[in-house]
Amino acid sequence: MILKFVLVALFWGDAQSADLPISTCSGDLLMIVTGLDNSDGQIKFDLDDKALTFKPQENGPPSFMKGRSPINDKKVEYVFKNVPCGEYAIKLYHDANMNQDLDKNALNIPKEKYGFSNCKNCMLPPSFEKAKFLFNHDHSTIKIEL
Repeated sequence: MILKFVLVALFWGDAQSADLPISTCSGDLLMIVTGLDNSDGQIKFDLDDKALTFKPQENGPPSFMKGRSPINDKKVEYVFKNVPCGEYAIKLYHDANMNQDLDKNALNIPKEKYGFSNCKNCMLPPSFEKAKFLFNHDHSTIKIEL
């Protein structure tokens, strides 16, 4: 056991002192939302990095990032800051009356526009696998049309 500890300590020390490049990839992700009927209210959105949070469950884990943005000229441009490179999916809706809910009619059909990454005109929420996109330095913008 002691030998194992010494070997780990020696290896860790050598790895720390060597001038090895540390691979960290993160940056800003630009989300552009178009296809809005008006500039009323705001867009509410979730950026998810797991299927578990993309299809939220009561008392489940929260989304990776979430927020809201005002609408200007029937368009939203929002920047997620310091996002680690990886696969993500976005779900969003137009909260036109700013009541913090996706309003639905008596048949439980949304009255406000909603959308997902990589799924234009989806009637039902797609799977995380269908909605996901790659974020890295070469792919730093996601466009969502409602």
